[in-house]
Amino acid sequence: MNDSVRRVTSSERAYDAVRRKILTGALPPRSKLVVAALASGLDLSATPINEALAALEREGLVTYAPHRGYFVSSVTPEAVEEIYSVREVFELLVVRVAAQKPDRPVVERLASILSQARQSIRLGDTTKFSELDVEFHRAIWTSSENSLAVRIGELIAGQMSLLVAATARAPGRFRGAYEEHYEIYRAIKNGDPTAAVAAMRRHVRNAKAALACAGWETPRAETSVSESIAKRRTR
Repeated sequence: MNDSVRRVTSSERAYDAVRRKILTGALPPRSKLVVAALASGLDLSATPINEALAALEREGLVTYAPHRGYFVSSVTPEAVEEIYSVREVFELLVVRVAAQKPDRPVVERLASILSQARQSIRLGDTTKFSELDVEFHRAIWTSSENSLAVRIGELIAGQMSLLVAATARAPGRFRGAYEEHYEIYRAIKNGDPTAAVAAMRRHVRNAKAALACAGWETPRAETSVSESIAKRRTR
């Protein structure tokens, strides 16, 4: 195996490992990510760790403070309002498009994700469910075949991952999310845009409310997600 292929594989391994630690709370918000410590723990060199952290910063799960290094992102209440106000408008738009002309491969993909999500609930694997939750929404926005919609979706995907993981502490939330996803899926499958929009609106608003039910704390971040978004806009 040549060095470039080995480096890509190591970077993916580092990315997956650090991302999972963030989403499970093993690396809580505001934690400083020390490259040397991560490299030692994963038995990797510093290069793939730095590449992984850069990818996680683009996703919004990690923020970089000049002269201080990388930190796990923290989300302020103000950022939640900003994220969910944009998310609701965006998700209602793309789900309407998906339901207007339901595409069989998309419907089958959504059904497959729901099947895996049901299994993750049965096993109590909240991390896997969180990943599938975002993947369900990604399948809808990519079905639009609109490159701008896909870019917008990916921009908010990292924040969605962070917030979905945070709702794990809300009793019954994942089962509720699964049922809401099923209603969205059924509306798309039936080619019913009105029902799809109503189901998506209910889902997004319930997801936002679940943050409060989870007793989620939002201490002041070293660099918050909202600040990270603003920083990326000015680049």
